[in-house]
Amino acid sequence: MFVLFGCSDSRIAQCQKIVQISQNMSQLAQSSRHSQDPQKIEETAGQFADSAKQLDALSLSDSTLASYEKELSSVYQSYSESTVLMLKALKGKDIKTARLAKLEVIKTSNRERTVGQQISQYCQVSG
Repeated sequence: MFVLFGCSDSRIAQCQKIVQISQNMSQLAQSSRHSQDPQKIEETAGQFADSAKQLDALSLSDSTLASYEKELSSVYQSYSESTVLMLKALKGKDIKTARLAKLEVIKTSNRERTVGQQISQYCQVSG
């Protein structure tokens, strides 16, 4: 006997979609974390923006996960924008703006850690 539970992805499958995008972005970010190459840093900023778009394209039926997805997408977009701003400021020797952008990256990192923990906790108790 087969039992169908509807067409939408299970919570576990939805969790896996978010985690996959997050892990891919984390690996890309790690590979360029200490780079001094402006081109590599700019590429990473673009990858953050692309990851935000990938998250936005997910169709999540679980409202809690959808909320976490929106927050993580916002985090990735913020990383992208702050990184680009920092690069432009450094190229223009605008140290004040570069420092402000760096502070925004740090603040965004804290947001990412928080939402990552929330997603992890929520997905661990899913089933």
